Amino acid sequence: MVRLFLLVLAVSQFAFTQTFTYKAIDIPGATETQVRGVNSSGEIVGFYKTASCTETNIQFPNCPVNGFKITNGVITKLLVPHSTWTAIMGVNDYGDLVGFAITTDTGAHGFLWKHQNVITYFNTPEAGPNSDIHTVAMSVNKALIVGGADWFFSDSSPVNGWVWANGTFSTMNPGDTVSGTCCWGVNGVSNNGYLSGQNGYQGHATAWFKSAKDEDFYPLNSDVVGTAVNSNSDVIGFSVGGKGFFAKHIELNEGTNDAVELKPSFITVAFPNAKATYPFGLSDKRMIGGTYVDSNGGIHGFVATPNF
Repeated sequence: MVRLFLLVLAVSQFAFTQTFTYKAIDIPGATETQVRGVNSSGEIVGFYKTASCTETNIQFPNCPVNGFKITNGVITKLLVPHSTWTAIMGVNDYGDLVGFAITTDTGAHGFLWKHQNVITYFNTPEAGPNSDIHTVAMSVNKALIVGGADWFFSDSSPVNGWVWANGTFSTMNPGDTVSGTCCWGVNGVSNNGYLSGQNGYQGHATAWFKSAKDEDFYPLNSDVVGTAVNSNSDVIGFSVGGKGFFAKHIELNEGTNDAVELKPSFITVAFPNAKATYPFGLSDKRMIGGTYVDSNGGIHGFVATPNF
């Protein structure tokens, strides 16, 4: 069923007793570092910049980046062959990587970089050779890749969300039968197939969670983006201005009667003394990978480990 959670929460309602321990992640020599994914083994992935550039949309880099992974504390810098940009956006528990790359021969592509070092490119039907729309892969589990068809060089929203399996794309636009809904992106997929993402609804950004045919939408008190989900049905995301959140077991109190269903409790995700915090990746062990903006406007990666 399609339901809209109207969650207007006062600050006092957040569960501050359940917190995270934070660690900053910076690639040596980079002007900016962003963490986008973390898996159950603690492998951390993302991208970094070596030249200053002003972001127009924190979800997608708008100038050249290189990818990286950190395994057992060892940093490996990554660049897809023949590419001028490589943005690593997600990692699964095998260590397979997904993201998008801009190549010197045929433009922008989504990619799957398997842990055996085999790279597969793919493009959505919207992302033709003469199109301004590009394929951005955001997350991967052991069988599925998810993402959006995006104008990632601008401040625009995705056109359509998608799921890619064995070379086949399926459009994934929750709530698309509801008037005023548009602009979908699938940002997270768990090992057991839960999905999370974003869409526009009557001019506002809305986060969503999808389990089989059940679709839940949960705005807070402002525009909201859902960025990741794990097999516990925990979700993360952020509201406008970089106010990060985590919610445990968003499906725990699922029922058939929306009027009596208990709403999830949201926990604040905020890197200490940061101006803004953007959680992007979530493992089954509830470790979060993301990006924060410091007091001087500098952009850094982080990982957050739960204390619960």
